[in-house]
Amino acid sequence: MTEPHPDEFDMDEGAPALDWRRMVYEVFNPDHTCGVACDRDGEIVGMHITDDARDNGDAWLAAEILKLARLAHMKSRVGLRAEMEYKGTRSYTIDSFDLPTEASFRAMVNAEFGATS
Repeated sequence: MTEPHPDEFDMDEGAPALDWRRMVYEVFNPDHTCGVACDRDGEIVGMHITDDARDNGDAWLAAEILKLARLAHMKSRVGLRAEMEYKGTRSYTIDSFDLPTEASFRAMVNAEFGATS
């Protein structure tokens, strides 16, 4: 479900053009029992919930979904930053949108789930 990150492409001639409108950003919990996917606009477009996740109870599952939804939304905003950088938008303009960096996203994931290297 996850589209490749722009850095994964070699932008030489003949390389596929990126379709930013179709990008999907996924986040899973460390044990992969629950996941949320957001589109480019930060709207939820998919969820993954295993039977094991359901067995943890409604309160745990609700909290996990909310946590993952926040992270997936943030990841889509990191993607928007990457898109703007790729298209040559000046850094001060990008900064004016208060878009998170990849490092700040990783820090938020680590704060939620602990270091997951």
